[in-house]
Amino acid sequence: MKKWTFIILVGLIALGVMVKPVSAQTIRTPYEGSEECGGVITSYAREWFSEDGVYHVRNGLLECTDTVPSEPRVSGDVFLTVNWNFQFTMTHPYGPMWGTIHLENEGGYWEGIWVGEITELEGYSYISALMRGYGDYEGLQARATYFKESPMSSTYQISGVIMDPGGK
Repeated sequence: MKKWTFIILVGLIALGVMVKPVSAQTIRTPYEGSEECGGVITSYAREWFSEDGVYHVRNGLLECTDTVPSEPRVSGDVFLTVNWNFQFTMTHPYGPMWGTIHLENEGGYWEGIWVGEITELEGYSYISALMRGYGDYEGLQARATYFKESPMSSTYQISGVIMDPGGK
């Protein structure tokens, strides 16, 4: 009896080792493009200067257009809420910024959050965004970085990845 139990147990372990578990792999689709933005609308935002000279804005609005030729799922009209705490050099503001993002096009829309900063020395803008897809993009997630080399420019360079966690 013990011998048969041992043989069955060894057989089950061998089967478990030989059977490859089936699991979905996340499909990652990289993309690159550009974003063209207008000016930040602060007419409905809360803005103030603190005693130490920091310029604060809460719930500013910004409209942009993302153009990603290789990936139309992340191209379209972008609506952002903008918050910042900026200090100033002689040429540009600098400091942290954050908010929400809504990107829409014919296939659906993406919603998420973003965080970034404008650097003190160069005035470069670095932004990271995390978005969840809706409509035709339901179940997808996008991560993107935005870079703007000049505080005088209205164009950001975008690089990102769309992730399909249920991919095959």
